[in-house]
Amino acid sequence: MSLTPSEELVTSTELDSREREERTDSLKLEPARGAVLVVEDDPSHREILVEMLAGWGYEPLPVGSAEEAEFAVRNKRMDAAIVDVFLPGRSGATLMSRLRERFPQSVLIGVSAMSDAAMARKCKGLGADLFIGKPLDPQRLAEALQTRHTSWH
Repeated sequence: MSLTPSEELVTSTELDSREREERTDSLKLEPARGAVLVVEDDPSHREILVEMLAGWGYEPLPVGSAEEAEFAVRNKRMDAAIVDVFLPGRSGATLMSRLRERFPQSVLIGVSAMSDAAMARKCKGLGADLFIGKPLDPQRLAEALQTRHTSWH
């Protein structure tokens, strides 16, 4: 059975449009997930966090001190922050309080090698949404960044 020229055209057009849709779907980029301030004084830990965040689609803003962090977000939007509690100079604890005041809807995550219940309570008292002990569990960090911040403080 042979198709008439108009039937061939419809069939061909339908296939072309289906193929275009499939190609378009595969080319769609996931939207950027947002800016994440990374405050870590250890350069190797900071680099690991930056690589993980970039791989997950975030825009990392890496700094090594509380002073650098405040300068980095002076004129920028921050969707989340990962802050080492113990930093040289001004403490990460002080920084977390300031970030919570300035960015009330951002996800704020405190991190430290001293990971016990007292440290977790201290971080929450300073405005952190979550505390994660070092070494960081990538799965826990990814889940924390994807949660919506609901102010409880």
